[in-house]
Amino acid sequence: MNYSQNQFMIMRKTILCLLFCVVAHTAILNKVHAQSTLIHYWHFNAYSLGTMYTPTINAIPADFTDLPGSNPAILYRTLPGTSSAYSSFLEGFTSLSTDYDTVNLRMSQPSGMYIRTRNPSDSMELLFYTPSTHFNNLVFTFGTSRPVNGPVHQNYDYSIDSGVTWTTTGLSLLTDSVWSVFQRITLTTSNAAVNNNPKLVFRVTWTGNTTGTSGNNRFDNVTLDGDSITAATGVYETAAKQDNFTVYPNPAGDNIDVSTFAEGVKHVMITNALGQKLYEGTQEQQQFSISTANLTAGIYFISISDEVSGEVRTMRFLKQ
Repeated sequence: MNYSQNQFMIMRKTILCLLFCVVAHTAILNKVHAQSTLIHYWHFNAYSLGTMYTPTINAIPADFTDLPGSNPAILYRTLPGTSSAYSSFLEGFTSLSTDYDTVNLRMSQPSGMYIRTRNPSDSMELLFYTPSTHFNNLVFTFGTSRPVNGPVHQNYDYSIDSGVTWTTTGLSLLTDSVWSVFQRITLTTSNAAVNNNPKLVFRVTWTGNTTGTSGNNRFDNVTLDGDSITAATGVYETAAKQDNFTVYPNPAGDNIDVSTFAEGVKHVMITNALGQKLYEGTQEQQQFSISTANLTAGIYFISISDEVSGEVRTMRFLKQ
């Protein structure tokens, strides 16, 4: 083999290697961005807890959850062993146009408000209690930023036992340098123990410029997405879902459970594939059930009309 042939073979191997990397990277991106269900969401636009100081900073419940009763919450607290004299605080703040606070907006929410974790933060931790019962392939996402005086680096880990122990096993991102305007942070992990786990917690801690009495880091539009599973059998189920309501289970049995974003009068209608109306009624609760026992096996459509906004959303479901 002469010199030119050697060059050709090296070039060929290099090109094949690059193509493999591109394909692998694309597959990873598709996995991250193709999640089927929004499990929990904090947009903070209804935040009313005011400014909260240690040691009595209350947990912030999720604005939306697909797991009623699972109690997803965010808590800013001192690290275990910290002196009771240590003082910091958390507050809600109205978004400004200069914040560019539109990262990871969901459910047609406006930029609205965000929360600010204040300095000193060297002995503080921000905990995201995100139960993942009946879900896997999890993607944890939020928008974050810092002004000039805020902590410089955010460090990430997670717990599978409600914060008793912490790990970074398989975590896609361990630390970052926070930007002056909102940017997206996405965390995934290859650790299967996070799946179908009612005790899952993600955590943020800080390094760099953490000891001052001014400065803060900001968080908004916190979401956990995943794929729905049946824990008992390991068989996949799906939940028909749009940004503002969910129909579960799908395929349906004798009932379907409907979860909507907010309470208020809603007009509900079910039609078959021919457009024939089979059910019509009004509902005022955020979550409600509808009997599908009288429906034969086949494809159906449920439409929900919000009487305040006038918006109509239609989703397809299957009756077994």
